[in-house]
Amino acid sequence: TFAAQGPCDHQGRSLRQFDLQTRLFKYPCSYLIYSDAFDALPDKLRERLYQRLFDILTGKDSGADFASIPGPTRQAVLEILRETKKGLPDYWKADKSRAAL
Repeated sequence: TFAAQGPCDHQGRSLRQFDLQTRLFKYPCSYLIYSDAFDALPDKLRERLYQRLFDILTGKDSGADFASIPGPTRQAVLEILRETKKGLPDYWKADKSRAAL
């Protein structure tokens, strides 16, 4: 199935999981982050995207654009990416970086 094609974390969570009740996907981060196209982005752009995403997921960016994403959902996406996305910057790996709940 589509959902089974993507990597899962140790809890079986994946960015490809469907919700289909309140939105299309359960986790609000595109599974295309695993694509060759994403990995082929220029280094500076990819690093900027990683920093921005990290700031959003950890609650450092608490702007109105992302206020609707609950803390537990941010934390889940952060954990999924930490376990499944190769090549994340070192600051992503710090255990103290938890989403604001």
